[in-house]
Amino acid sequence: MKKAILFAITLLTVIATNAQRFHVNLLGGVSNYAGELEDKSFTLQRAKPAVALGLSYELTNKLFLRGQFTYTNLGADDKNSKIYSHIIRNLNFKTILQEVNLVAEYDILDNYTHKLVPYVFAGVGVYRFSPYTFDTLGRKAFLRGLRTEGQGLPNYPDRQVYRRTHINIPVGGGVKLALSDNIKVAAEFSLRNLFTDYLDDVSTNYPDLDLLGSRSAMLSYRGDELKPPIPFPGEGALRGNPDQNDAYYFLMFRISYRLPFGNSSQNKTSGKYYKNCPPVKL
Repeated sequence: MKKAILFAITLLTVIATNAQRFHVNLLGGVSNYAGELEDKSFTLQRAKPAVALGLSYELTNKLFLRGQFTYTNLGADDKNSKIYSHIIRNLNFKTILQEVNLVAEYDILDNYTHKLVPYVFAGVGVYRFSPYTFDTLGRKAFLRGLRTEGQGLPNYPDRQVYRRTHINIPVGGGVKLALSDNIKVAAEFSLRNLFTDYLDDVSTNYPDLDLLGSRSAMLSYRGDELKPPIPFPGEGALRGNPDQNDAYYFLMFRISYRLPFGNSSQNKTSGKYYKNCPPVKL
């Protein structure tokens, strides 16, 4: 316990001493998803609101270490598709998505000497999702537990039950505008490269519906809900595209505030930090 208290005091001291190197970031914008239930790789037609809160540490005038928590919703529906095989599949999903990431952000120009600068960033993140839908009676159904493609069944040993928490690779860029040394605004676009194809619960082929429970079979293929109903295409027919993982992306606007406290002052022209020293008498 004493060690934990000592560590906390040390950490707070370091933060207080270097406070002017920290920037608090508040972001708001929209998110969207790319996968089997969306015809286009990028579109804002079905974008959902997204918010984020983070902290940046200024390593140099142009290089920042940035951590961030993001909250959003994702979803898509075959009813919006123009592809016939998707329309008759008639699937849909929604999910709440939460993400924590850590990225390196690099300004192409020095934002202390240039008011408007482009920047890029990349890093690693951890996100959690849980796709769900509603059945014909309006009941919410979480799809992972229903194993709609036969995941985990002995008949399909190559189909494992997917995890709801994964690692991703965030990459992106934007333009940053300095309103003052302490306040900056930015607009950025970012993409999350994923290592799963089950963000939407759709990936491979249709299983034998007789091997699934009744509710799982009902939500594995929903063409029979259409008017007129479309017959089940049969076991082995393509349900998704296993050769390409899903993805999601953001268009965000950011306001950053540099913490003004600490025992250092900043040269506003160069952006370099100097320790407080007594004036030199000539």
